[in-house]
Amino acid sequence: MPNYNIQHVHHETSDITATVEFYKDFFGASAGEPFQRGGADWVEVQVGNIQVTVTNRDSSDVELVRLKGLDHFALTTDDFDTTLAAIENKGVNIWFGPVSLENGKRIVFISGPDHIKIELMEQ
Repeated sequence: MPNYNIQHVHHETSDITATVEFYKDFFGASAGEPFQRGGADWVEVQVGNIQVTVTNRDSSDVELVRLKGLDHFALTTDDFDTTLAAIENKGVNIWFGPVSLENGKRIVFISGPDHIKIELMEQ
């Protein structure tokens, strides 16, 4: 049986600069140099060990609701309290939570650029 790993998460946006800055500002991400492919700008953003590919291809807006299919992506944090403080200080919209799970760990869902849901989980 083959082994599989997630290679990247793809974020479509209308404002590539603001989206890349969100990941850099909030998550301390690094970003590669923008490049062109298929008539769009592309930037590979590194959030920890996860690549978020940001592009500005033509797309439609969505509302921040529970969706069928891929609904959100989740990141763990080793300092949940500092993460919550950063959410409040930066004025990031909290979509749900924070709540404690039955295992005692806490989660919170935030609204990222373009109404994507990002779950932050206590490690």
